[in-house]
Amino acid sequence: MKPSDSLRAECPPGTIAVTGLGMTSSLGLTAVASCAAARAGVTHWAPLEIEEADVKRLKSVPLKGHAARGYTDGFTGVGRLLRLADGALADVLEDARLKPADMSRTGVFLCVAGDLYARVRSESVRHEEGVTPELADALEEEAAEARKEARAHVGRRLLPQLLKLHGLGIPPGAQDYFAGGAASFTTALAKALELLRGRVVDRCLVGGVDSLVEGAALEDVYEMGLVRTPESAVGFFPGEAAAWVLLERADAARARNAAALAWLGNVAVEREAFHRFSGDVPLGAALLRAVTSCCSGGKPEETGLVLANLNGDEWRARELGLALSEMKDAGLPADAPLWSPPASFGEVGAATGAVSACMAVRGFARGYAGASSALVLLLADDEARGAFLLHDAKAS
Repeated sequence: MKPSDSLRAECPPGTIAVTGLGMTSSLGLTAVASCAAARAGVTHWAPLEIEEADVKRLKSVPLKGHAARGYTDGFTGVGRLLRLADGALADVLEDARLKPADMSRTGVFLCVAGDLYARVRSESVRHEEGVTPELADALEEEAAEARKEARAHVGRRLLPQLLKLHGLGIPPGAQDYFAGGAASFTTALAKALELLRGRVVDRCLVGGVDSLVEGAALEDVYEMGLVRTPESAVGFFPGEAAAWVLLERADAARARNAAALAWLGNVAVEREAFHRFSGDVPLGAALLRAVTSCCSGGKPEETGLVLANLNGDEWRARELGLALSEMKDAGLPADAPLWSPPASFGEVGAATGAVSACMAVRGFARGYAGASSALVLLLADDEARGAFLLHDAKAS
């Protein structure tokens, strides 16, 4: 998608059902446990591998984050992502009670982290070193090749091994990655809706996995000053999670007697012309366009819950605040209670959309959502902004 491009997938309630959830996080190894802990206000802190000076205590202390301790210990890189995604996939398959015969017409779409942080950090390091333009070009070419190889490594290992672990024979045309920030989940949803409405598949597993608590991912966000530290009250706490939602056409769900947990509504993706590190001021324009497109034709007063991934970053809070102000003036949902998944799980990047969906659907199931519809807003440090609607199946 180009900066001017937009994507909207219209999905009337009652056509595409959410029939299963799965999650692995710092708060639990299932969607039920994770969302119940988040609802209760539980947080599970873990010391991270980078230490920061604490002036008040006159010593170095480890950064705090939300790691799935005891579950991902000893795993790094792609292996850690596979561990997280594997647990969440096992959870959704059990929750949805899918049989092997059901998998022949199932799509799988997984959101993974993009390379924005690595790319921007690489550029900033070369600028600080004051290298010549020729050397800078050579270093950038080398760094770009390394990032390309890292993406290829994820592609070769993550989904193929994940599907193999569960004995799932998914056709190549019905599986794909979506690399980027939190809003990549809305792009994956739109792709799933395209295949479902075209009857290419009967159901789609759409998920996300990310980990910012170790290795190069943690180093990048720390060195760029994005992480909360003892000396900085602004920034996010790194987290890690994987989550999946199972989407099915209503007729396919009825054919296997699957219960609808929720109905998926409209999905919209818009893009800004800049990213978090470009120096531009966030005005919430792309997010507003996504919400307007997502909510068009509906009744805004019925959307009594908003989920937005505020994570402690001032840049993101400013953008959401401006967007909410414009939404209110436009008669869009703006005064509803606001849930922020990072408050419970930390910043989980590409997993944010799926985690947010699980929280909303569990809120419907347990009756504490306080609304029959939820609007999920996905802000990101890259250019993409997303929004999608979920409707309580019991209410309809």
